[in-house]
Amino acid sequence: PFYPQQQQQQQQQQAEDDIEDYALEPVITARYPKEDYPDQPLNIRLPHFCHPEGTDFIFPTREYKMPRIHHFVLTDSLGGKQYGTCLTVYEEFFPPGKEGEEYREKKKKDKSLPTFYAPRVLCLLSTYPYLSSFRTYLTQLYRLATSTNVMTAPIERYVQNICSEIPAPPPGAFEVKLNILGSTVRFWAPPADQPIPYVSLPFKVLFECLDIGNVLFAWYTLACERKVLLVSSQLSLLTVCAEILQSLLFPMRWSHLYIPVLPRSLSPMLDAPMPYLCGISRENFPYAVADISDETIVVDLDRNIITLGPNTPDLPPLPHKRRMKLESALKANAGEVFWEARNLCKEDVLNIRAAGDEVALSNLLGKAGAVWDEKMNTRDDAFNLAHAPDSMTLEFNDDARIDANDGKQSRWDAVQEAFLRFYVAMLQDYRKFLPVDASPDARTSWRGSDGVSEVRFRAEDFVLAQSPDFQPFLEELIGTQQFDDFVTKRMYNAGNAPDVTFFDQSIDAKKNRSKLKFKKVETPFLHSASAHKDLKSADAVEPTAEGLPPLPEGQTAYMYKMWPLEFDESLFGRPRPIPKIISAEFDRMNALKSMLRAQHGFADDTRGSGGRNKSPEVTAFVLFFTTFTSVIGKELAKVERKHGTEFGGTALDVSVKSAASRMSLIEIDDNMEVARTIAKAQIDLAYHTLTLMQLRKLPAEPVTYK
Repeated sequence: PFYPQQQQQQQQQQAEDDIEDYALEPVITARYPKEDYPDQPLNIRLPHFCHPEGTDFIFPTREYKMPRIHHFVLTDSLGGKQYGTCLTVYEEFFPPGKEGEEYREKKKKDKSLPTFYAPRVLCLLSTYPYLSSFRTYLTQLYRLATSTNVMTAPIERYVQNICSEIPAPPPGAFEVKLNILGSTVRFWAPPADQPIPYVSLPFKVLFECLDIGNVLFAWYTLACERKVLLVSSQLSLLTVCAEILQSLLFPMRWSHLYIPVLPRSLSPMLDAPMPYLCGISRENFPYAVADISDETIVVDLDRNIITLGPNTPDLPPLPHKRRMKLESALKANAGEVFWEARNLCKEDVLNIRAAGDEVALSNLLGKAGAVWDEKMNTRDDAFNLAHAPDSMTLEFNDDARIDANDGKQSRWDAVQEAFLRFYVAMLQDYRKFLPVDASPDARTSWRGSDGVSEVRFRAEDFVLAQSPDFQPFLEELIGTQQFDDFVTKRMYNAGNAPDVTFFDQSIDAKKNRSKLKFKKVETPFLHSASAHKDLKSADAVEPTAEGLPPLPEGQTAYMYKMWPLEFDESLFGRPRPIPKIISAEFDRMNALKSMLRAQHGFADDTRGSGGRNKSPEVTAFVLFFTTFTSVIGKELAKVERKHGTEFGGTALDVSVKSAASRMSLIEIDDNMEVARTIAKAQIDLAYHTLTLMQLRKLPAEPVTYK
């Protein structure tokens, strides 16, 4: 027999167990703006990137977790990037309906009842990679709304302000500043004559994770277009390090598969028959092992370990002198960063190792490992303010600041320039082998068209004309898609490509130093920190409560117990125009660009694929390729739609769906597995088509490959 008190306890325990068993499915509950931008439709897989650990098994938990930050990158069909910054917070959860209301009332009376939490994601999407700025803004906005009584406008006005009233500044002209809860958030872009992407990326982060040798190896695998997978327990590290590695490829640009934070549901893409740069969390890694190609190079950012797949193609040797020069520049500017992050001095380690004292070495490295683990494991913590200072960089880079008056280059500019000088040395004669006449009307690609051999880059002649120790690397480089893109742009679009112009001028500067002076004088190209100091400063307009109804009597600020599930449309206003000083600069730059286009002309890569090819064979291949690739993944999308995975917004929450009304997990898994198998076969066929085109020397324009 059960006593009434025992029955009550059992009923309460059952109610609590029922709450923990709720299957939660991510849905978008609020977004701004409500409609998609014409050229930037919302990606239907957005919830997968906001919950990269998996969307199928999200349940309420009794454990409160601290807010976390991560970034991700979405790439559209034309290679354009969209950067996402996500703040994941755990807020109190009650089931919908009668059951939830009953538990809410019981909890008011009995404070000993457990509190349940569910994840909610605030996601900010942008085509600009202001990673740290968006990180700081999201965390401070959440604190302002839920932890203070000084918010003078509703959340809706802050969302509208960051999305519609604060402009991305013109390159090299202005720094736009906004203040939120005592933090200054800065947005700025490098000058147009220093077009190396993201000159203010936090290079220190990468050099803390990997030593000099592994940084060089990771870069070189990407330069040779291998399959590279980054692994870390900290999601925010994946995107930051992937962006840094990409920037080291300048003047080349990575044009293959790029997913720095790979959701668990997309792990089969790691077996794709093409080069890729992807990142995956350590939690998801065991689920992806079966899908990882045996040609993949795995870079463990937490442990400073690089592992090559059993069938990874051999890499050509780097020219010895150029490698030594590049390595020397990295050691001079960043050689101690890896060791300092672990409270070590490299000389001390080498001395103990030389003395043969294994016990002392083991103790020293053990302490260093503990220091690094403690530091690294807080990277994703949203409110770790040590990682979000008032700096001018995109992420917490405390080494980019210099005194612009002393004329010295910042050490991270010097690091990036070391890689630039490597490419300058390797490609300094490439312009001699460009076709004499490369008018847009004759254009297909630098590989030639319709047997017209003179309208192409003379790749074999270029390689043979170089020093023998350069040739293995150059043979590999000219076969890559990134080199194809670079030379195609140089041949047909140089008038509208400041990065190509900058690279050519870097080559000219190197030649001038060697021709005119017996003693070479270094002339640094990059001065991002001093260039930033010369920018004009413009304060962003702050959110306003103008036109809103007065607050209730006795209330002096807008306060929220938690982030609202939906936006109140009545609280949005008409977006105010951007400051005239900035709009005038945009007008001036657009007028200058129009003048340069009129004078020099340029070819538009977005006009379509193969539209001007003279070869029927090329046209047939390109038409098949572009038509066939449009159906890849449709079976997968159909399965997702079948069990309700359709999304369309930018702020995510979690809703409950009855287990009885859902497909069984086994049936869903079976359908997904069939759809993935079909998608893999489709990708294989598309890749085989590109391989055939390459073997038959048929040009596919870069937009086709993308």
